[in-house]
Amino acid sequence: MTEPLLRMTGVTKSFGGNCVLSDVSLALAAGEVHALVGENGAGKSTLMKILNGVYAMDAGEIRLGDELLEIRSPHDARKAGISMIFQEQILANDLTVAENIFLGMEPTGAAGFLANAKLNDLAQEVLERHHFPLAATTRVARLTRAQKQLVEIARALATAARVIVMDEPTAVLSQKESEELFRIIAELKAKGLAIVYISHRMEELERLADRVTVLRDGKCVFSGEAASIDTAGIIRYMVGRDIHELYPELPPPGTEVVLEVKYPNISFELHRGEIIGLGGLVGAGRTEVARGIFGLDPDETGTIKLHGKPVHFRNTREAIAAGLGYLTEDRKGMGILPDMPVTQNISIAALDSAVLNLSEEARRCGELIAKLKVKARSPSMPIGRLSGGNQQKALLARWLYAGSTILLLDEPTQGVDLGTRAEIYLLMREIVANGGSILMISSDLPELLGMSHRIGVMRRGELVSMFEAADATQEKVMQFAA
Repeated sequence: MTEPLLRMTGVTKSFGGNCVLSDVSLALAAGEVHALVGENGAGKSTLMKILNGVYAMDAGEIRLGDELLEIRSPHDARKAGISMIFQEQILANDLTVAENIFLGMEPTGAAGFLANAKLNDLAQEVLERHHFPLAATTRVARLTRAQKQLVEIARALATAARVIVMDEPTAVLSQKESEELFRIIAELKAKGLAIVYISHRMEELERLADRVTVLRDGKCVFSGEAASIDTAGIIRYMVGRDIHELYPELPPPGTEVVLEVKYPNISFELHRGEIIGLGGLVGAGRTEVARGIFGLDPDETGTIKLHGKPVHFRNTREAIAAGLGYLTEDRKGMGILPDMPVTQNISIAALDSAVLNLSEEARRCGELIAKLKVKARSPSMPIGRLSGGNQQKALLARWLYAGSTILLLDEPTQGVDLGTRAEIYLLMREIVANGGSILMISSDLPELLGMSHRIGVMRRGELVSMFEAADATQEKVMQFAA
C-alpha cells in the first residue's frame, strides 16, 4: 500500500454503555476503492459517521496526511475534503438539483443575497464535468432514485472532496444504473480520490475493491489487499463461520391455488407452499402489483381471488384480516415506526383483530424475537435504534405475529448482510414448508434463482414471462426484463 491519504487509528465508541466500536483502525490511500464490510450492527456505519462528524468518538484519532483532524460536525468533514453518501438519501425534494448540491454553501452576490444564476452555473459545471445527465434547475422531487444518487455524488464533488464514503450505493439501483455508478467510481479513482465502499454484494467487491476491511462485533478482524482474500474468506471473517449453502433447498409446492391475480397485462396463480419470484428492472411495475393486491393502491381494472373467492380489498386492514402480509421495500419510510418499541412494531398489524393483552403480547413478541434472532438490547427499545437487518427481521416477525399465510415480500434482503440474509431465506423456507405462500419481488438475480419455485418477469407494467426457476438463468431473466 502507498502512503495513506487518511488514517483512523484506535477508534472506540459506545452508546449507553454498549461498546459498538473497539480500537478500530482504517487506512485509505489516494486512488483506491476500500471496501468496508461486515454484518448489520458490526459498526461500519458508526465508524463512517464518526469520520463524517455525525458522531464523536470516545477515543482514537483521524489524520489526513500529517494533519490531525478535529471533526466535530459534517461541516468540519466537508472542509477537510470528506463526504459521505448515506444509504438513506437525505436530499431536499422541494429544492432544485443546484440548490441541493450547494446546500449550506450557497454563493452570494455583493449585497449578500443568494446568487441564483451563479448557483445554477456552478452546479451545471459540476454535472457536466463528470458527465452526469442532469439539469441544475430540475426539482429533485421529479428525479428517480438513481438520479438522486448522482446529485448526492455531485454534492460531494462540488466540495472538492478527497475522500468519499458510499454506503450501499447500489441498493436501489437497477443493473444498468449500477453499471453507470461503477463507471463514475472508476473515473473518481483515476482522479486520485479515496473511496470507502460499503456493500453486502460480494460480486461488487470482487469487481471494485483494491483493499478490504472486515468488521465483526465492533472490531476489525481483517484488513488487507482484496487480491489476498476470496469471497468465502470474507464471509468467514464477517460471520465467524462458513455459509456453505446460502439458498436452502425448497420443498415442492402444493397444487391448491391460494391467490389468483388477473389484470389486463398481469395474470398469475400462486399455490400453497410456493414462492413466486417477480423480477424486472426498477420501474417495471413490480411494487405496484404487490401494493394493488394488498389494498394500498386498489386496482379496479382486474380481479383478485383468494382461495377461489373474488375479493376486493379497499384498504390494508381488509387484506390483513384475510391473511395477507406485505413487507415494503421502503423499510425506513413505510415499514418501521422508528420511535416505537420493537414489541409494538411486531404486534401492530394484529391490533385490530384482538383485544390487546400486554402480557400475551410480550410473550409472543419475545418468542418471535428469539426465533428470528433479532438483536436488540431490550424489546422495549425504539426499533429505529436497531441495525437495518434486525429491523427487517422484526418486520417479518410482524406478519408471523399477525398469522399471515400469504406474504408479499418486496426486496426482502435489501441492505441486509449475508448472515441475516441466510436467516431470512431459512425463515422463508419454513413458511412455505408449513403451507404458507410467498410472492417475492427482488432485483437480486441470484436471489430470484435461488429462492423461487417459479420466476415471473415484468417489463413496463406487463408480466412478459413466467417460467420454472429450475429452467432459469440470469441471462434469461435479463433478456425478458430488458
